[in-house]
Amino acid sequence: MKRFSIGTSIGEGFRLVARRPLSVFVWGLLMLAPTFGALALILPAMGEMFASMPDADSAAAMDEAFSEAMVGEMMQFQLASMLSNVVQLLVMAVIYTAIFRAVLRPRESSFFSVRLGMDELRVAVVGLAIGVGLYVAVIVAVLLGVGIGFGVGAADTTAGIWTGAVLLLAVILGMFWLMARVSLIAPASVLYRDFAFAQGWKLASGKGWALFGMNLLIWLMILGIYLIVGLLIAVTIGGVVATMMPAMESMPSDANPFAEMNAWMAANWYWAVVAGIIGAMIYGALMTLMIAPFASACRQLAESSTPAESAAPAPEL
Repeated sequence: MKRFSIGTSIGEGFRLVARRPLSVFVWGLLMLAPTFGALALILPAMGEMFASMPDADSAAAMDEAFSEAMVGEMMQFQLASMLSNVVQLLVMAVIYTAIFRAVLRPRESSFFSVRLGMDELRVAVVGLAIGVGLYVAVIVAVLLGVGIGFGVGAADTTAGIWTGAVLLLAVILGMFWLMARVSLIAPASVLYRDFAFAQGWKLASGKGWALFGMNLLIWLMILGIYLIVGLLIAVTIGGVVATMMPAMESMPSDANPFAEMNAWMAANWYWAVVAGIIGAMIYGALMTLMIAPFASACRQLAESSTPAESAAPAPEL
């Protein structure tokens, strides 16, 4: 039976970061670009919303709180947020495919392995199908668990509580196992240049718990990195707040904090650029460490098969 090495798979992410740091930076920058764009739209909108709020001491404050202008600003805020989420999901499919491609077809390294073609479409469709399927499976499992829990609880309340707790744990464990079981479908779609639902499922056959364990190790590793990075970010934000504190204390009580924030960012734009560069590199590295191991596992399990490496490349858009 074919096997894969968890150590080799996890190490693939580190090797990819070391081998192609510029690509990792570009991947992180592309992923963060929708967020940066949304912030550029949201902060001014929040400033205008704050400025259009009526005076709290006014007798008509409650009646005018949701004026037509404020409602318009709120709608723009929601639209910018929704647009950012949609764009980020689309960019995610492109970047995930680029990471799969960098591991599975490393010779296609031009343009940082980023394309817009059939590979990306396949990964997007596979990801959407898996997401919807997992969501439906979880909903059905929860409803069944609730029904069983209430049925047992009708006879014995304590037994019902324990049954519900055990079933909840089983649902969570089953969800993560199922995620591991389908985790090779997306990279297999890039490897075989096809909607590889059957191929990816077959590659992971008998490897569900091994993939589950690898996923758990990856998340523990990422959690440790998040804690370290989060501590550094907290210290940095504390320093920024400390430098802004004198100006904030001298602000009038009715001053617009968002306008002041925009003014501070305009005056210190270079720090925003530095933070964006560092953030893009960190985010790109984290994505690579999370995604590359599954492409490596897919490649190891399929090494005896014949991938479409030598086939003519599909036309790219």
